[in-house]
Amino acid sequence: MRRWLLKQMDKWGLDSSNLKTEAELKGRFLELGESQEIIFPEELIEDSEWRIVEWFFKKGEIVNPGDVIGAVENRRKRFEFETYVGGSLNYYKQVGQKVEGGTVLAKITGAIRK
Repeated sequence: MRRWLLKQMDKWGLDSSNLKTEAELKGRFLELGESQEIIFPEELIEDSEWRIVEWFFKKGEIVNPGDVIGAVENRRKRFEFETYVGGSLNYYKQVGQKVEGGTVLAKITGAIRK
């Protein structure tokens, strides 16, 4: 819903900058040959284990800066992660797999935008 609203505001020439996330404002699209890894933060490691529960994009799809690309959960919390760069999404972890601090969750590579 938020993405739709931003597109409509941009379409009509309205200022939507106060609704955009930092990633959408400061992110960039990777050039061909560049890549960026999405790494699970060490700060989120607690006494319970985290697992990949959902991907919002398929492997090979184009993502934009600010897109929420997946989610991990433990017994008490859910963490949805976004990308600060745009490009083609490639996975490293499957749904249900355990993740630890410093684990590479996904890799984004430069792609030609359509």
